[in-house]
Amino acid sequence: MDSSIPAPHSISEYVADGARIAAILFVWGVIAAFFAFGISEIGGPGSLFKTLGPQIGAMFAVTGVFNALLYLLYRSIDYWHSLK
Repeated sequence: MDSSIPAPHSISEYVADGARIAAILFVWGVIAAFFAFGISEIGGPGSLFKTLGPQIGAMFAVTGVFNALLYLLYRSIDYWHSLK
């Protein structure tokens, strides 16, 4: 087993991965903002939309963060397998 440090990837590959993570967070953030600030404005005080809108928005925001973390985990495992 070779214990030498592998050659680094190109900067453009790291930038592309960062852009993918930013895109994931942006899409989920837009969906979360739509529910938190758009849907919650429908109806008066105490309406179902006013109550559930921010909660659904927060759920989508957390889902987006978990999605980005899963992508990082996938890329880490993919990089680790490419070393073998």
